[in-house]
Amino acid sequence: MQIKLRIESEEKTFTNDFVKARVFRNALKMNEKMRKEGSDISVETFDEMIGFVVNVFDNQFTVDDVWDGLEAGKLQDEIMRVFNNVLNIGGLETKSSTTEDAGKSVD
Repeated sequence: MQIKLRIESEEKTFTNDFVKARVFRNALKMNEKMRKEGSDISVETFDEMIGFVVNVFDNQFTVDDVWDGLEAGKLQDEIMRVFNNVLNIGGLETKSSTTEDAGKSVD
């Protein structure tokens, strides 16, 4: 899994090829919290999501690096991409993967 951030005017790529089971557990807890909040996700939950992303990548960068290193229009999509990737690693289907698979037949 990778994430690209602009840090000190330079684009840097961070990689994590080992996602801990604890990270998956934390994704499950975060998913539950987000479902309760629905479409009205609070600033605090969003801050927690960014902290989660930092944790996914073993603190190779900071929360501030994410806030300052991602373009505003892409922030939410990138955070959700990492989050959904972790859930998929744990074997759960996310809403986006279920939508993409709709209409496909299962053999």
